[in-house]
Amino acid sequence: MEWHAYIDGASSGNPGESGAGVVIYAQDKMISKESLYLGSMTNNMAEYEALLYVLNKAIDYGIENLNVYTDSLLVANQVLGIYRVKNPTLQGYISKIKKIFDNFKHFSIKYIPREKNRIADRLAKMAIKNRGRRVAAPPGGEESPGITGQDGP
Repeated sequence: MEWHAYIDGASSGNPGESGAGVVIYAQDKMISKESLYLGSMTNNMAEYEALLYVLNKAIDYGIENLNVYTDSLLVANQVLGIYRVKNPTLQGYISKIKKIFDNFKHFSIKYIPREKNRIADRLAKMAIKNRGRRVAAPPGGEESPGITGQDGP
């Protein structure tokens, strides 16, 4: 089975209260969407937390093929090795992520525009609003995925 995951992180202030949104599809069917409260951190850290969450969830489910979509150009390009990672905290995230890659036969991460990632964006913001309460939204009929908050190089 192949998963397609749309991720986003959001921060109210930078740093500030943060959340992550994750939407997972398998065989073109939405199987999960989650809103995760993360506490106080930067927006970039929240983006990486969303990625780590979906990587670990895929491992838990024995998924071997994973395609991740993010509206964070910074995260996508740092994970791909296109951008250097200067920040020690973000270097720690990259180190963890690279160790996890070995669990997959196929892994890809791709930057997408914000308007293609709206559901994950909404879930990340909802996590901040509902501080401390993890919200797992049931699959439902929503428009195609889309997220907010593009980072630069």
